[in-house]
Amino acid sequence: MTLPDQKKQSPLAKLNGLFASSASSSRYTHLSDLEDPSVSQKNGPLTGSTLRGSIAAVCGTAFLLFGYDQGVLGAIIGLPSFRTQFDNPSANIEGIIAGIYDIGCFIGAIVAFLTADHYGRKGSIMRGCWIMVVGTILQTSATESVQLIIGRIVTGIGNGINTVNVPVWQAESFKSHNRGALLIVQSALIAFGHPLSTFMGLASSQAHRSSFAWRWPIAFQGVFLIVILVALPFLPESPRWLAQNDKIEEAVEVFARLEGKGVSIEHPSVTHQRDEVKASVQQELLLGSASWGEVFTEGKSRNISRVLLGAGPYMYVPLPHTLADRTLIFASQDEPVVWH
Repeated sequence: MTLPDQKKQSPLAKLNGLFASSASSSRYTHLSDLEDPSVSQKNGPLTGSTLRGSIAAVCGTAFLLFGYDQGVLGAIIGLPSFRTQFDNPSANIEGIIAGIYDIGCFIGAIVAFLTADHYGRKGSIMRGCWIMVVGTILQTSATESVQLIIGRIVTGIGNGINTVNVPVWQAESFKSHNRGALLIVQSALIAFGHPLSTFMGLASSQAHRSSFAWRWPIAFQGVFLIVILVALPFLPESPRWLAQNDKIEEAVEVFARLEGKGVSIEHPSVTHQRDEVKASVQQELLLGSASWGEVFTEGKSRNISRVLLGAGPYMYVPLPHTLADRTLIFASQDEPVVWH
């Protein structure tokens, strides 16, 4: 006899049926055990729209920093004080100073790929920001080209780590219908960061005979980093990452906090999100780890199309900034560029 309740099975219930027949599937079933109903929601100081807005603001600051970093060198590389400090570097040296940052970003992205699931989204962003703090200090205090190059590499590594983790943290903290708008805002902030660095260089260039003219625009990166580092401890970890790491009760509490103040962990919206993320994690565990070959093949999931759509725009973001830097580099070989 089929009970009425059995006709509407959640995705979680369907997956549980796959594992119930095997006693050796404890690897999966430990994720699907329901949390103790006596667990109460531990509401933090931020909930609902305030919490979601805070997460979006921190992510937006990181995106703004990404765009700012892409353009800051072009704003200072032709200043007389910069060229005097580094003994009028050749076009080759200036090209290395400009390009080595993107090499650092690439290294940081690889590091994030290997470590993000271990440290979590927040933990990875925190580490990325501290690495950028070190890189910013090295660049701001640079007296030789070698120190400036090392500082650019270090800053790039930190930014590469953040560029991978910040979008993931944001996407996993918001419902699917919000992600499109957030993606547009993210792209706009990256684009706005470049002119911001240019105008910062324009303002400081009024003291073009002083090293302040080029040190201040670099040091200004620290303002963005301070905002992120101060705010992160008050914001929750990605609920999906928590579920992946067998912390389903904490994930449920985060879902409840994101819903609003006083929302119970038994609220229908919270339980629906809980079931969805648990079903998704179960499915990933069932399928196992993907190979590199799957990433670069089309198949039913159209993997390579998704990769190109996701990576393509970011490949072209640095292009106009790089061309502007090269223009200033070659122009500076004949006559230093000074803004009036």
